Amino acid sequence: MDGLKRLEAIEAIRNLKARYFRLIDTKCWVELAGLFARDLEVRTPEGAVYVSGGQAYAESLRQSLERAVSCHQGLTGEVEITGDATARGIWAMQDVIEWAEAHPRMGWKSILGRGHYHETYRIENGAWRIATLTLTRLRLDVTWPDGRKPA
Repeated sequence: MDGLKRLEAIEAIRNLKARYFRLIDTKCWVELAGLFARDLEVRTPEGAVYVSGGQAYAESLRQSLERAVSCHQGLTGEVEITGDATARGIWAMQDVIEWAEAHPRMGWKSILGRGHYHETYRIENGAWRIATLTLTRLRLDVTWPDGRKPA
C-alpha cells in the first residue's frame, strides 16, 4: 500500500472510531451495528469472547445504556495498517456514564472509566469495519445509588 492510500485508510479508521463513540452516546443502535464486521468479536482483557456479532454487541450496549447519559471519548489513536484490507489500533479512552436509576446488571449509579480500546479492522463491503474489540481499563471510579458500595 502506498503512502497516500495508507493515510487515507488511517483517516477512514479514525472516522469509524469517532462514529462509534457518537452513535453510542446518541443511542443510534441500528447505525452502530453497521460499524462492525459480520463476525465481530468483543473480547475480555483475558481474551475470552464476550459477545459475537455487531447486532448482538449493539443490542448489549442498548440494554446497558438506553437509560443512561453517556460521554465516550477516544483519544490519541494509534492506527497501524497491517495489509491491504486489515489494520489494528489502540485508543486511549474515557467514559463518563450516569444511569437514571442504576446499571441494569451491575447496579452502578455512575462510572468514570479510563483505559484503552484494542481493536482490529478490515474492509468489508467496501468500508472499514471493526473486527475485534477489547476494552482494558486502567481505572474505574464507581458511584453507587445510595452512595455506598454494596456488601
